[in-house]
Order: sequence, then C-alpha cells, then structure tokens
Amino acid sequence: MKYFAGIDEAGRGPVLGPMVMAIVVCTPADKQFFNKIGVKDSKLLTEAKRTKLARIIKSRCAHAIIKATPQDIDAALRSESSSLNFLEADISRKLINKVTKKLTAQNIPLKNLQQIILDLPAKNKDEYLNRVKKHMSKEVKNIPLKAEFKADLNYVEVSAASILAKTTRDASMKTLSKKTGLKLGSGYPADPNTQKILQTNFKEIKNEGNIMRTEWKTIKNIIEEKAQTTLSKF
Repeated sequence: MKYFAGIDEAGRGPVLGPMVMAIVVCTPADKQFFNKIGVKDSKLLTEAKRTKLARIIKSRCAHAIIKATPQDIDAALRSESSSLNFLEADISRKLINKVTKKLTAQNIPLKNLQQIILDLPAKNKDEYLNRVKKHMSKEVKNIPLKAEFKADLNYVEVSAASILAKTTRDASMKTLSKKTGLKLGSGYPADPNTQKILQTNFKEIKNEGNIMRTEWKTIKNIIEEKAQTTLSKF
C-alpha cells in the first residue's frame, strides 16, 4: 500500500493565540474519497464543514498536530539563529517524526510513504527543506520531501492537514476566550473584535500570559501608543 502525507499550518499571521501545524497521511483511496466529500483548503470552507471534515479525517488517517504558543513564536523571532519560517520547519520535522512512529507502530514500512508535501512558507525552498531534514534519522530522511507554494490548494493531503490545523486553532481561540472571559475574536489584526479587545483590554490580555505575540508589529505599535499617551499626561 502506498501512502502520501501533507503538512500545513493555521494561524501564522494572528497577533493572538497559537500557530497550529498538522500532518495527515493518506492512501490513494483516502485521497479519492476526500476529493469526493469536498476536502479542500480550509480557508475555502465554512466552520461547520471544516468541523465535520476534521472528524472524518481524524477517524480515517494517521495524523499529528502541534501547537506553537505565542511564547514559542516570540522566541523564534528574537533568536539570531531562527525565524518564523525556521520554526515552521522545525515543527514540520517533529510532525514527521510523530507520524512515522505511528506508522511504524502499525507495522507500515516507511518505504511505503511515497512523499511528504509541505505548504512552503519561505522563498528559499532548499534552505527550508534542509532545515526540516536537520537531525532526522536516516530512515526518515530517506522519505521524499516536496515543498510548494499553495500546496493546500493543489494537494488534498495538504488540504486535509490545513483543516486539522484550522479547526484546532479555532478551538484554541474559543478556549482562550472562555478562560479570559474576553471576546478575543479570531486573533487576526484585521478582525474588528480583535482590534477592539486589544484597545479596551490590552493590559489584561498581556498579563494573562501566552496569548499575545509581543514581537508582532501590531502589538509593538499599541505598546508605543500607550507609552506616548502615558507620557503626555505629565
């Protein structure tokens, strides 16, 4: 039996909440079935459709999901040896290691995994793939890797991963809103709910910890504005 895997992320751009990455392993039959039931890039689906499809994908395919917290993201942006792209590459490697262990536990030879396709976030594809392969075992490193822009639109296994990543991130944002008692919205800078809550409850969100990405320009601008407002009172 041949297998194909796809990796994608959700939540790369928000100022609040985690970035979530997922990997899904499919057989040709899975891919055919997913195309039939409407698995596609998560951004093209309604929340209800994503939720329904996520349940089907999880029940049918080997998969793994990893969250990068705002602290993880801030640390990558502050590091001289890392970046957001490198953080994605490192998480991709962890996802591959997780899912290959699952396949091995199911007595599926790793040579049967024909290809792992990654949605490419970086311009330098070779550099990105080399980072993904860093510290991989020889057996895992031998699995062909492919990275493409808009892979979530062109490969159903990547689309399936995008759905798991998106539904997991959305659930995380709802949990954070419930925990804080604040309407955080989607966490994206363009979201009116997120914009409003950052203006009215900025200090509360910041003090809560691990919700806000402090290295984001949007957050830095708000901090600067509030500092100037405070100074103007003297």
